[in-house]
Amino acid sequence: MATKLLQWLGALFIVLLVATAIGGLLVLKDRVRVVVQSDAPTSGPDPTALLRDDVQVLASRMGELQAALSQNFDRLQAAIEERTAARHADVIALRQEVGTARQLLDRLTQDLVALRGQVRGLQPQAAPQQQPAPANPRVESAAEAAVPVEVAPSPPAHAEPAPAVPQAKPAPGFLSFSLPAVQFRCDELQDYALLPGLCRVGFDAKSTLHDFTGVTEKVAGRFAADFDDPEGAWSGEVTVDAGSLVTGVEGRDTDMWEHLATKEHPQIRFAIQRFRPAPGGIDVQKQTARGDIDGKMTIRGQTRSLTMPVQLEVDPQKRVVVSGQVPLKLSDYGVPVPSQLGIINMQDEVVVWIALRARMQPKGHK
Repeated sequence: MATKLLQWLGALFIVLLVATAIGGLLVLKDRVRVVVQSDAPTSGPDPTALLRDDVQVLASRMGELQAALSQNFDRLQAAIEERTAARHADVIALRQEVGTARQLLDRLTQDLVALRGQVRGLQPQAAPQQQPAPANPRVESAAEAAVPVEVAPSPPAHAEPAPAVPQAKPAPGFLSFSLPAVQFRCDELQDYALLPGLCRVGFDAKSTLHDFTGVTEKVAGRFAADFDDPEGAWSGEVTVDAGSLVTGVEGRDTDMWEHLATKEHPQIRFAIQRFRPAPGGIDVQKQTARGDIDGKMTIRGQTRSLTMPVQLEVDPQKRVVVSGQVPLKLSDYGVPVPSQLGIINMQDEVVVWIALRARMQPKGHK
């Protein structure tokens, strides 16, 4: 009898154990999901968004180039017109000079003709004589040489001074075009704006069953930075739409938004205060930098000081790429740590990471 009772109790225990397992599975079926992901990093931007940004930048630069070429061709036309006017003035002045020289030449010709007449009038008329005896040619030559005849040409009666030739002003070099150029400098203070669609902010969390990641692309902000400033007096702010953070599980996302109180505090903010470069961490030639950014992090209305190690570099399209991560405790910002039935518990500490891309703004651009 006791043996049968034990058998019945064992069977009943097994049935209760199976029933408990089935009940737990029914409760957690909406909370547990197996997600297969590739080994590719989740912090990288969408290649389509990168291509879209490249096309937009190229279109903007083409517009700037077109405007610059239009201005330069206007300068070219003005320079040609100015040089043509100067050449026309030179031609008129040269024509006046030629006319004046021709008048002087005519007067000199008339004076020369008159002078020839005067010389002929001074010569004596020879009387008919017998042929003289041959004389010594040397004596006659000496006598003729002893009586020189000086004829001084008379100056022109109405000589006018030649007009001064106006000198044309040198025209500016119209071939010295100035085209727009994008110049990135690490050694001066410049403004940077985050590029929508190319920035990602998220966190890595650990729980009892598995690890998961929350991420969002709704990131905005701008900052002013001088990579070569030893004081590192940077400024700016990065904002994240807290309600856009997703983990891939709808129920878990809903609980996360409730714990972050996204209705009352829709944004997570990080105010940049200072950049402290690591020893030898700034390379102006390679346009890279690494160090720590000090600032104020605001989550769920709670603000705490935060220091994040970051790496900065410039990609071929002149975008500043900022990446970094830092651990923080949710309890420091008043965020409740999720727990399911006391079985599935999430750790209080999460790793917050950033993958930002920014572009330098022109001087005076707001």
